[in-house]
Amino acid sequence: MKILTWNINGIRASKIKLSELFDSLDADVICLQETKVTRDMLDEPTAIVEGYNSYFSFSKKRSGYSGVATFCKASATPVEAEEGLYKELNPKLEGKVGHYGDVSEFSSDELEALDAEGRAVITKHKIRKHDGVEAELAIINVYCPRVDPDREDRLLYKLRFFALLQTRAEALLQSGCNVIVLGDMNVKHKSIDRSEEDEVGTVTTPSRVWVNQFVWDTDRDPSIAAVENKEDFAGTTSSVRGGLFVDSFRYFYPDQTGAYTNWCTLTSARETNYGRRLDYIFTNVELAQSDLKDCEILADVEGSDHCPVKAEYMAGFIPAEKCPPLCTKHMPEFCGKQIKLSSFFMKREKTIESSIEIKTSQDTADQNHIKNTKNDKTEKMTLKRPSNGDKIGNAAKKKKSDSSDSRQGSLKGFFLKTSTKKEVVDIKMEEVSSETKGENHSSEMSVKVESTITVKSNTASAWKNLLQGPPPPPLCKGHQEPCVLRTVKKPGPNKGKQFFVCARGEGHSTNPEARCDFFKWVDYKKK
Repeated sequence: MKILTWNINGIRASKIKLSELFDSLDADVICLQETKVTRDMLDEPTAIVEGYNSYFSFSKKRSGYSGVATFCKASATPVEAEEGLYKELNPKLEGKVGHYGDVSEFSSDELEALDAEGRAVITKHKIRKHDGVEAELAIINVYCPRVDPDREDRLLYKLRFFALLQTRAEALLQSGCNVIVLGDMNVKHKSIDRSEEDEVGTVTTPSRVWVNQFVWDTDRDPSIAAVENKEDFAGTTSSVRGGLFVDSFRYFYPDQTGAYTNWCTLTSARETNYGRRLDYIFTNVELAQSDLKDCEILADVEGSDHCPVKAEYMAGFIPAEKCPPLCTKHMPEFCGKQIKLSSFFMKREKTIESSIEIKTSQDTADQNHIKNTKNDKTEKMTLKRPSNGDKIGNAAKKKKSDSSDSRQGSLKGFFLKTSTKKEVVDIKMEEVSSETKGENHSSEMSVKVESTITVKSNTASAWKNLLQGPPPPPLCKGHQEPCVLRTVKKPGPNKGKQFFVCARGEGHSTNPEARCDFFKWVDYKKK
């Protein structure tokens, strides 16, 4: 069996059909994070993918935020599925996975908040291990929170999410079920998992402390201090054990460098592989030792700022006969049970059509009567000779109409119409001057023509100066190549200001092909 995880950074952003994308990934179970869809945004092409059954978790706080989804081939249909890490999201839903563990150290408000952002989906499968023994497997698909430097509360939120995740995973293990925890963990475990160089005196982040106690001894980083008191550390509880899971990638490649799954798109860091490993597949120790075959990072797969990670096991799925209730195909809007708005108008359709026919016939008769009356008036008016006052009034109305029509349009059209109008006036003046005998009139007309040309020239010159565009970017000192323009988005005194930096991708200072340290603020005062 093949299981894949990928932070897709928006499931609706895919440029190809999801069925084609999933088939190209060659996996039985595809776990996606950061889907960025809520229930109201979920459409049928996203929810119902040919050959797969899907299970979503949606953010209850913000639209188009967070979200995870698990897509299973028909040959890997789960027997149970559940949204969230705790039962509050599924109070009456049949087919729940169950086994929540000891959550006595969490408040009810805390449990509700940790599941409110759509960060977890659990599917439970039947499998047959390579030795022929049937077993159960729970796949926990998670999108762990990211720490916002400007918000201290988000660090606590992340650690409590980790604590609840570990509580649920270990409870499932204790029930006799094999467990795989995978997804975007937003953790860089060891120094080998990140490109950034450690600064002298850097304090180990709490997230690294958590993942270090979560994995077994072989995967641990000895430079990270152990958790002495689990009750004092927000990332654990007194009931968890730790050390029960294997980092599937490091199980086969413990010393491989440059194995990253995420790169900064703003700095084109993927070009120089200046990244970090944030996406993991954790397998319980027993299953890893008996059936884990390989784990690879698919760095060539593009479409997101993350790349997929895929693990292969010698065990195989035993598909369930039917999908559990959480499956999207059971949603009312996709199974044909939801009442559509159009159905409310079906009973009145014939009545409305007949009334429209009657109204149409009446309108037609009325229009014919009006038309005949109008024709009679027109004939009488054409026989009457218009007075001089009528002529002037009609001319004034026509002039007003022409003027109003010329007010709307583009700037270019405005100037074109104005210049054309002046040319017509000039032509009329020349005709008058040719018929008029006298040198004074002819001289006056030529002056007016010259002034018109001068105005047109000044207007063109003004537009040319205004639309000449920004000056060319400076050349970076490291490569003598044109720089790129960036804008400061971080809150502070420089927010909104623009600057130039080297256009190459971010990388180590020792890499000559990477971006140099050129930096220059844009000087708005220069002309």
